[in-house]
Amino acid sequence: MAQGIARVLRISVLAGAIAAAAPLVGPLAGTALANCQPVVQLPDLRPHIQRARFAGPRPFAGPGRLRHLHRAQGLPTAPPPKGHVEVTYLGHSSFLIRTPKGASAITDYNGYVRSPLPPDIVTMNHAHDSHYTDIIEPGVKHVLRGWTTAEKGYPRYNLMHRDMRVRNVATNIRGITGGTEFAGNSIFIFEVGDLCLAHLGHLHHQLTESHLGRIGAIDILFVAIDDNSTMPQVEYAKVIKALKPRVVIPMHYFDEYGLNQFYGLLKPQGYVPMPHNSRTIRFSKRTLPKRAVILLPGGGF
Repeated sequence: MAQGIARVLRISVLAGAIAAAAPLVGPLAGTALANCQPVVQLPDLRPHIQRARFAGPRPFAGPGRLRHLHRAQGLPTAPPPKGHVEVTYLGHSSFLIRTPKGASAITDYNGYVRSPLPPDIVTMNHAHDSHYTDIIEPGVKHVLRGWTTAEKGYPRYNLMHRDMRVRNVATNIRGITGGTEFAGNSIFIFEVGDLCLAHLGHLHHQLTESHLGRIGAIDILFVAIDDNSTMPQVEYAKVIKALKPRVVIPMHYFDEYGLNQFYGLLKPQGYVPMPHNSRTIRFSKRTLPKRAVILLPGGGF
C-alpha cells in the first residue's frame, strides 16, 4: 500500500515538473510565441559560444567614408495608423521606427545618421564609432547602450514608452584585439501592437536556444549583410532560419553584388526579393508578406 502511494506521488511530481518546464521548451519547438514575448529570462554569457570565423576572400569590403551629418528627408508628418508600424531606413544600421501613438526610436544611433526630428528612444548595439555616440541631440528621452560597462554592468532593458516596448538580448562579439567580448552587443526587440521587430546589431555567433527563447517570435528582422565585419551571410542565413521572420530587411551592406548574394542564400527558405521604392514603409500584421526580403533604398553605408 505504502509503495503504491509512493509510486503515485513520484508520478505526480514528475508530471508537475514536466508541466512547469513546458512553457520553456514548448515554444522553441514551434514557430509562434504570442506577441514575441520571451520564454526564457536568463542571460547567456557562456564562453564556449562559437564566434564567427572568416575564411577565403571578402568579396565586397567597403571603402572608407566621411562621418558627416546626414538627415533623412521627406519623412511622413503623421504617425502610422492604428495597427501599423512605420520603418524608415536612415542609412548604415540606423532605422527610424514610429508607432500610431507617436512613439519613435532610432536603432544604432551614431550621431551622424539622423531623422529630421529627434526620437524618443535611441538604441546602440555595441561600442563602435558608427554604431554609437556619446553626443545625444536634445529631445531624446531614453538612451539604451547594448554592451556591458564597468559602471552599469550587464545590459538589460525592458522599456515601455507610449505604445512601444523596447527590450534587449545581449550576445558576445569578437574583441578588437582578439578573444571574446562577453555581452558586447545587444539584439534590440521593438514591440508595437501585435508586431515584433528585431535588430540583430553586430551579431558574431549563432543563437542558442536561450537566445531564441528570450527573443521570441519575430515578424520583421533587420540583418547586417556586409559579409565582413559582422558574420558571413551564410551564417546569417542560419540565424534567419532559426528565427523565421516574415520580413527580412538588409542593412550594413555595400553594393548590389552583396544584395544578390544574400537573396540567393535566402531563396531556399522561401524568401522573395521585394525592393521598395521609398525609404519608408508601413507594416501591419494583416498585410505582412509570407516571406520577403524588403530592400529599402538609401544605401547600407
